[in-house]
Amino acid sequence: MQAYLAEKYMSGAKAEAILSRAGPKKTKKKRKADPNAPNGGPSAFIDEDAGFGDERARREQDEELDVAEAVVASDGSFKKRQSNRESGWTTVREGEKEESPPIPADEQPVVVSENTSQPFKGGLLTSDQLRHALPKADIKTEEMSKEDMEAAQETVYRDASGRKIDMKVARAEAARKKREREEKEAEKLEWGRGLVQREEEEKRRLQLEKNKSLPFSRYADDKELNEERMEEQRWNDPAAAFLTKKKSKGPRKPEYTGPPPPPNRFGIKPGYRWDGVDRSNGFEKKLFQRQNERQRVATASYEWSVDDM
Repeated sequence: MQAYLAEKYMSGAKAEAILSRAGPKKTKKKRKADPNAPNGGPSAFIDEDAGFGDERARREQDEELDVAEAVVASDGSFKKRQSNRESGWTTVREGEKEESPPIPADEQPVVVSENTSQPFKGGLLTSDQLRHALPKADIKTEEMSKEDMEAAQETVYRDASGRKIDMKVARAEAARKKREREEKEAEKLEWGRGLVQREEEEKRRLQLEKNKSLPFSRYADDKELNEERMEEQRWNDPAAAFLTKKKSKGPRKPEYTGPPPPPNRFGIKPGYRWDGVDRSNGFEKKLFQRQNERQRVATASYEWSVDDM
């Protein structure tokens, strides 16, 4: 079928290769009349193109000859039977035979010693039976110390250029960078807090240090405990107004404590950073002078009206 397709529908080197394997081209069988046969007698067919069948028969015959010449060797392999015919090749010079190198110890075949007295059993086996049944290798391994084994099992790291990285130095460098980063973060947190937060943290630290020396149980006559309870302020305490000591809550804004400033009509005090220089336009001063003049005139008028009485 393949030869037919190559002949009818294919062209080129592939078609030629298929046709060469298939054998010579088959031709149609021609009917030839037998000259000795009488007219009207039976006719015979003669196949002029018997190449395909002859080729197949020749291949089968070659395969039978190869099987017949094959001999089973002592090691179980197949060898071709030596024929008595002499080879056409002649030896010009005898060459030296190269000896194969010895097999290394780790590549030698493993010899399993079978215990003939006790055959191998299937199913569940104990550890001793399994140890005797399994093959044992006679390879002697060199004894290695614990440090050598750890060094052999350690992973080798390399950088982009291919140089080996010392992991001890790398770990120390990473720990140093981490410590510096933590110190910087601690500094940022320290500078980001206010003065009150620092004082509270210091008080809390001192209180913890003080609590280390205190006994586990505290009684009703404990002076420090009573003072702490008395200093507590409660929103529903009816006697809180009678306390002489008032605890200030939170930080207080600083006030001006210098020389007395000039008065103003709203009574506003200057800031605590005022340097004492009056930078106003004088309106407050004129206002107070006008008020004082009006009050003086009113007082003088009243005194003059009641003078004759």
